[in-house]
Amino acid sequence: MLRTKEIQRIKDILVEMKKEILEALQERVNSSNINEQREIGDVFDDADLEQSREFNILLTAREKQKVQQIEAALQKMGTGNYGLCEECGEEIPIGRLKALPFATLCVKCKSKQESTEGPSIVSTERTG
Repeated sequence: MLRTKEIQRIKDILVEMKKEILEALQERVNSSNINEQREIGDVFDDADLEQSREFNILLTAREKQKVQQIEAALQKMGTGNYGLCEECGEEIPIGRLKALPFATLCVKCKSKQESTEGPSIVSTERTG
């Protein structure tokens, strides 16, 4: 069973991750508002701006999913269900939770899922 101290440390990590994602999204929103107020440029500037918008939309969807995963993990902490594999019910090792604090599956069940379904388009693995 996870100790309260370990859960609190992981909770702090989750809260910080969520804060960083939301701050980055806010910066992009502010930056895109500035870009929209620019003077009309040439075709290449417009194409570059459109490509940046598409990239930001993709990142925003990925980050939105990550925020939802973080919020779900925080909610599980509140109910006492945090750290249990949703597939087999076994405890997820603390090392995995420290590396991926919003993990919902143990390594064995995650591997089984990926071999059956293939890797997901939006990975739940923490990249940075």
